[in-house]
Amino acid sequence: MAAKLAATLTALAIFPGDLAAQGQPVETASHIPVALWFIGAGVLGLVLAYGIMRNRRRTRAEKQITEQATKDLYTREKP
Repeated sequence: MAAKLAATLTALAIFPGDLAAQGQPVETASHIPVALWFIGAGVLGLVLAYGIMRNRRRTRAEKQITEQATKDLYTREKP
């Protein structure tokens, strides 16, 4: 009997009294901004994947040319 009373009082304390009166959730905004975030993230992921794949296909000679051009640029920028 005491355990049943304690369980009932605990349930009443945890759950609000107007729980059944809250009704269904109401949509108040458009889903377009969320969709744009997902589309933007997808496009960014595709661009990054493309860049990584393109960079991996470079030959050793192309990598050396890029490295030398970077070194030349740093040399020209020093005062």
